[in-house]
Amino acid sequence: MRIKRSVTRALAVTALAASTTMAIPASAHAATAASTVPYLCPVEYEGQTYVLNYSRDFEVMAPDTVRPYQIFPITFDPEPINPRTEFNTKAWDVKMVYNLPAGTQVVGYKLVGGSNLGDSQQRVEFSPGRVTLHASGPFTAGEDHDLPDLKVYLRAPGSGVLNTSVGGTSQSDPGFRWTAEDPTTFEVGVLPCYPDPAKPVVLSTTKVGWTR
Repeated sequence: MRIKRSVTRALAVTALAASTTMAIPASAHAATAASTVPYLCPVEYEGQTYVLNYSRDFEVMAPDTVRPYQIFPITFDPEPINPRTEFNTKAWDVKMVYNLPAGTQVVGYKLVGGSNLGDSQQRVEFSPGRVTLHASGPFTAGEDHDLPDLKVYLRAPGSGVLNTSVGGTSQSDPGFRWTAEDPTTFEVGVLPCYPDPAKPVVLSTTKVGWTR
């Protein structure tokens, strides 16, 4: 299938640099949760709009509980990028958006690991309630390209339950996106995807409370 229509990029904001001297208080057990997120991906083909069903896997590590106003990390680990050879020769300009817990304050971040990334440049951007990982690529179809884990440091609010999820609400506000080249026509198109609102997925849950 050929993708012929580009979408509006999410508004970029200035990235917040991580502090290398950050002191993280001890917290409760950190659990890793594995989730499969269903996406809807609207595309244009021969003058018609089709919505593709798509999914991506994530592993997210977050503490079960934290103290009020404690600084704590959440680590987002998406499955590798591997464009299908039937539809792509390569992909680039990859974007992944995560929703951060309401009421938290971003303190810093770092990127950890990654493999088979070639010349790809990764960057992180923050907007209110969100963090976005960009990867320039290119990523050859048929190969696993493992993006770095994104570790975000947050300050907890005084109380509450802190959830994370993938971002995106529509074709013009995608939570996952890449640009790719068609292997038959060599046309270039954008695949914009957003999480299926009928099947919401929580990536991690952390409770704010006093722990011993």
